[in-house]
Amino acid sequence: MQIRSHVLHLLATPHAENRFRDSYLPQSIRAATGCRPHEAWEALWGLLADGLIYLDPQGQPGSDNWRWKLSERGRKAVQGPWEPYDPEGYLRRLRRQVPDLHPIAYQYVQEALQAFNAGCYLACSVMLGVAAEQVFLGVAEAMVAALDSSAEKLRKELGNSKSSQNARFQALRARLEPMRPTLPDDLGDNLTMDAVADLLRVTRNEAGHPQGRAVDEDTAYTHLQMAARYLGKMTALAAHFAQQSAHQHTGSQQNDGPAASS
Repeated sequence: MQIRSHVLHLLATPHAENRFRDSYLPQSIRAATGCRPHEAWEALWGLLADGLIYLDPQGQPGSDNWRWKLSERGRKAVQGPWEPYDPEGYLRRLRRQVPDLHPIAYQYVQEALQAFNAGCYLACSVMLGVAAEQVFLGVAEAMVAALDSSAEKLRKELGNSKSSQNARFQALRARLEPMRPTLPDDLGDNLTMDAVADLLRVTRNEAGHPQGRAVDEDTAYTHLQMAARYLGKMTALAAHFAQQSAHQHTGSQQNDGPAASS
């Protein structure tokens, strides 16, 4: 477990050691994580700077009985299902649940989390828009390969350098709509499609250009909570079409093979 996440979960545990001095909480962190002394202190002060923990002096002039405690933001980081305030925990869960996520998309999610925790909410949403583009293109290319001529409109949109991502997305969605009842695990559900469309159309196409669009903390927070789910579903949808394409290719090779001798 990463040091920061360990500290957050430790401080959320009732009656856990949380006293300030090196022989108390820092020593407990070192024993649990195997980190070096300065790494424990760096984690604590870093969490303090990020507003996830604070020092409660307990009315004591000396530091012996000062206590490290979770802030309200820190409690959300521990309790939330996909918690942007705990970027290490968020990314660890993302790697576990979406192991095949495209490396470029993963990189931009990392950037989005860094921007969010630095208070750069517009930048956060733009980074998520880029991640959404990456997974969307993976789905679109896999769909074209699997469906061939029946996805001709989408193929043309992908091949047209002047087409917007929104136009490409709408072509994909139109072709996907009649297939939704047959897709496994509800991969083409409207909630996922709407979330992707929002980031492609609004935060990427508008926020990424100088039009003065504002993104507040709540909006960026919601985008990050949705992002993990739709990135996972879109990655699985691309894998579904890639598998279809592979089966078709295998079947074509078998049909084109030499005829058996009579």
